[in-house]
Amino acid sequence: MITLQKSNQLKSIAILMMLFLHLFNRDYTGLFEPWIFIGNIPLSYYISLFCDACVPIFAFVSGYGLYFKFLQNRNRYKKNHQTRLKKLYLNLWIIVILFAVGLGIFIGKEGYPGSLLKLLLNLTALDPSYNGAWWFLTVYILFAFTSSFWFNLLERMNPYVFLLALLLVYAAAFYLRVYRNDIFENGIAKWVHRQSALYFCTLFQFMLGAFALKFNWHQKIRSLFQRVKFKNIAALAGIAILIMFHAAVPNFIIAPFTGLGFIFLFLQLHLSESLSKIIDFFTPHATNIWLVHMFFYMIYFPAFIYSPTYVLPIFGLLILCSLISSYLIKFIEIPLVELLFTPKSQAMH
Repeated sequence: MITLQKSNQLKSIAILMMLFLHLFNRDYTGLFEPWIFIGNIPLSYYISLFCDACVPIFAFVSGYGLYFKFLQNRNRYKKNHQTRLKKLYLNLWIIVILFAVGLGIFIGKEGYPGSLLKLLLNLTALDPSYNGAWWFLTVYILFAFTSSFWFNLLERMNPYVFLLALLLVYAAAFYLRVYRNDIFENGIAKWVHRQSALYFCTLFQFMLGAFALKFNWHQKIRSLFQRVKFKNIAALAGIAILIMFHAAVPNFIIAPFTGLGFIFLFLQLHLSESLSKIIDFFTPHATNIWLVHMFFYMIYFPAFIYSPTYVLPIFGLLILCSLISSYLIKFIEIPLVELLFTPKSQAMH
């Protein structure tokens, strides 16, 4: 079993990888100054390229966790999702009101909040156009409604046939997402095409988490590493090899596989108590960091975020701005969660 702490740490790392990917997977000229180059390419670019494993890692952990809940209580699985989704929507609405509406009006940013239809589509997560990083939110909500179907298939189908089918679906969806994303001109057809491609691209990664739980991949890999004398060195060397492999094969079609490799190598690491505490600190803020960071580095304040010039200070500044925002969001959210979702019998006490 992957412990809850380790699952949360993987989510936190995936979110930080997302920030690094978005900040530095681009031409640095006139934007920031890299310190280390490999040939003519900044090291930060190669690291950011590897960080496209962030969504596969997050999807894997989501699939692992949801399948665990499914196995715990199949009858209440869908009902438990309802409360979880309500809290997620509350979180989204607070961010939409603060950032897309309030800050957008204050700054005078064109398109924020935009038309009433645009606002409603974002509030429902049907078309999260305010923030490009929100696409996975829509996919996650779809998983919440459809995951029991896929989990039941996992229980009934031959696992090798099912995994191969998921891989083929992933390849087809990736092709439609990246290379044939302009098939339709009709707005609704475009939306269906885009959401379907994103959903089925992510489904493979999501179900890898369920496979890992069902077939106890973690314990099997852990038993292999027990024979290794210097586990941390071996795991870190493995991660370095994954980074080099992705540098040699830059197409992000391989992200689910580099992400899967990173997950099981990270799980073999023995982290110091202080490092664990640092990663654990991000756990309650991970969702908010994911949902707000793009407002800072791309939409409203790109010049400010890149003003420190160098990679690590830029990265730190975006983390800081996102964390401060998360505390503000939680200041509003926590009382509302207690008011709306605490059972009356508990509230009376």
